[in-house]
Amino acid sequence: MALKNKIILLLINLVWLSSHAQINVQHYLVEGHRDLMKANYTNAIQRFNTLIQIKPDLLEAYYFRGFAKYSLSDYQGGYNDFNKVVELNPYFSEGYRFRGITKAAMQDYQDAMEDFDKAIELDLANPDNYVSRGFTFLLIKEYQKAINDFNKALKIKKELPYAYLHRGYAKMSLEDFEGAIKDFSEGIKLNPYSPDGFARRALALAQQEKYPEALEDLNRALDMDDSNTLYYFQRAYIKYYNKDIDGTMADYNKVLELDPENALTYFNRAILKTEIGDNSGAIEDYSMAAQLNPGNILPYFNRGGVKYDVGDYYGAIQDWSQAIEIFPDFARAYQARSSARYQVGDVIGAMDDKETAKKKIEAYQKNTTSDTTLAQFMDTSHNFNQLIEFDSDFYRANLDDGQIQNKRIVIELKPILLITKKEDKQGDGDLSFYMKSMEELNRLNPMGARFTISTELPAFDVDTVRYLLNTTEQEKLRNSFNAQLYFYQGLLNSTIQNFNQSIKAYSTAISIDPEFELAYFNRANTRYLMIDYINSLEDYSQVITLEGTATTRHDDRNQNVQLNDYTEVLSDLSRAIELNPEFSFAYYNRGNVKCMNKDFTGAIDDYSKALEVGPTLPQAYYNRGLTLIYLQDSEKGCLDMSKAGELGMEDAYPVIKKYCTKE
Repeated sequence: MALKNKIILLLINLVWLSSHAQINVQHYLVEGHRDLMKANYTNAIQRFNTLIQIKPDLLEAYYFRGFAKYSLSDYQGGYNDFNKVVELNPYFSEGYRFRGITKAAMQDYQDAMEDFDKAIELDLANPDNYVSRGFTFLLIKEYQKAINDFNKALKIKKELPYAYLHRGYAKMSLEDFEGAIKDFSEGIKLNPYSPDGFARRALALAQQEKYPEALEDLNRALDMDDSNTLYYFQRAYIKYYNKDIDGTMADYNKVLELDPENALTYFNRAILKTEIGDNSGAIEDYSMAAQLNPGNILPYFNRGGVKYDVGDYYGAIQDWSQAIEIFPDFARAYQARSSARYQVGDVIGAMDDKETAKKKIEAYQKNTTSDTTLAQFMDTSHNFNQLIEFDSDFYRANLDDGQIQNKRIVIELKPILLITKKEDKQGDGDLSFYMKSMEELNRLNPMGARFTISTELPAFDVDTVRYLLNTTEQEKLRNSFNAQLYFYQGLLNSTIQNFNQSIKAYSTAISIDPEFELAYFNRANTRYLMIDYINSLEDYSQVITLEGTATTRHDDRNQNVQLNDYTEVLSDLSRAIELNPEFSFAYYNRGNVKCMNKDFTGAIDDYSKALEVGPTLPQAYYNRGLTLIYLQDSEKGCLDMSKAGELGMEDAYPVIKKYCTKE
């Protein structure tokens, strides 16, 4: 919050640096600044895009846009803009500082430090340069160096609440709890309206077992921000050690009400349920934690323990085997599985596990390292049934906090593009473009209908469509060999999901005019929509899942190969491209179809071609980025997502948040 406020103050100053500019430039700067103040970051990006088109060397536009992208967790996009700022003015210290901030967010700490050093060299009197470098030292756990930088910042300016809060955290990390509480209290005194100060002081108080005071601070933090799941999570932990089990459970429930995908809270609630004897509830919560975080061994290990306690020895063996599969050196899992195998009469397997555990512990003791985490997995005395504390990563996903990047979306390909009837008022999905063949279609159509490319079919009611179809039938009596007329009939039929008649009409149009590229395009689209519709009836919809599979939502069903036969769709799209090699929308659609056929490399080529030959399509950047991320080329994929977001596709930011920010 402090970083945002500081940036906003700087933005106010920078706006007026362009007083020499034309009035339209000034207007966009002011309006963009207002969007930033309101956290309308995607609107701000669009305004700054316009400014950059008008004045491609306007430093302020890149600077403001970089901040907007950074605020949406698009760190690579922010870095690119701040890099442009430095290029335009290599003596502007804030350009280096914010470029360093974005590099730190991408965990490129060495380069970030170099930028902070340069910012300090250019402006020794700016305390924020030291704060930014100090905060980065915090990230890499160089706590004393962080304190030194915060001291320098506070020497320049004593009234910096965020410097006190950061220094307090560094002191707490060095177990100087009294010093931390003093710093947090000073930060609160300077800014009593920031909940973070109270929440951080609560942590230091809890470390001193001053639970009532810690609870009071967290209650005040929640009074100011009652949607912050981290505060509820922290309060649950403190309530637990204050022996308020019901209060602990209530806070965990609140976290999961606000954030149903918080694996850490499911894990902690499962431990709590085990303690109060709710074994079935504990198993359910461990199962959710494992589902949300399948690479973590602890939900499997602990769930195995609960199953063992209730006599489900085979279930326990299965869970401990899963833990061993994830981490083959997990000695404690071998020991536990040995006990379960004895219970089911598998004496040989039990003895093998016991011997394996012994060897792994001996190997660890022989090659002892300073890795205390590994020691926990070897040490039979370590207890995993304890609540996880505050230092774990905690993802806040609040649907109503105004942060687009925190919205929950289904990460799927953006849909195909369609030729539709153009309404008097442009629809939300209509695209602006020029195509010679589209102009010709609009000029020659005997019904006077006009067409456009859109992301969705027009919303006609059935009676209207039937009336229009009757009208076209009457027109056919006068002009039965007009390909454009049959094209219109194909479109009308597709709007009411009369797919067979639609395909028949397009085929007739093609037989009249074998070079009618738009008819091939829409026939392909109709065939695609028909397959999609049939699949939806079976609740069988293919998606790309970035966790590692390209599959269907329900793999256990009997799959009908015919439902996924896109051969004719691909053939029609390829014919349209053959007739018009500049047909960017056909390349885009063919890219989608290739993804459905798991031809991901071919899909990437088609998305690239669509962007090369036609109007800029944010959908193409989005889908290419999603496919690249799936193929584990995150660097290129995230650049595409950044570009899609820059072009106004808000759904890019949740993808960036999930797959382009390092944990």
